[in-house]
Amino acid sequence: MTLLLNPRFLILLAVLAALSFSHFTVYRKGKATVRAEWAAERVEMERQAQAQAQRQRDLQRAAELRYTVQAGVREEFIGYTIKEIRHVAAPLASCALPDAVRVRLNAAARCAGGDHAAPCGVDR
Repeated sequence: MTLLLNPRFLILLAVLAALSFSHFTVYRKGKATVRAEWAAERVEMERQAQAQAQRQRDLQRAAELRYTVQAGVREEFIGYTIKEIRHVAAPLASCALPDAVRVRLNAAARCAGGDHAAPCGVDR
């Protein structure tokens, strides 16, 4: 009981109370700061992920456009080549050809026309 009346003990209790209070407030502020930093970092990572996804979509669109353009050019070239071959081969239609040559030319025409079921090879 006399310990409670001792001024040194009361000062010690006051210092301990002040340290506990300061520790508690600093801990809470530090926790709030860490949470704010974590939230900011998470927002930044989300922004970067969205930017990367947008870049991927843009690259995909560009690749699809290139493929479409190339396919159009390829189809136009093939169509032009087939017309040119038909024009050049038109005089041959009136010529009498042996059956083996006619079969070979027809097979070549089917192969050039994109008929993948047609046998296209050097040995045939």
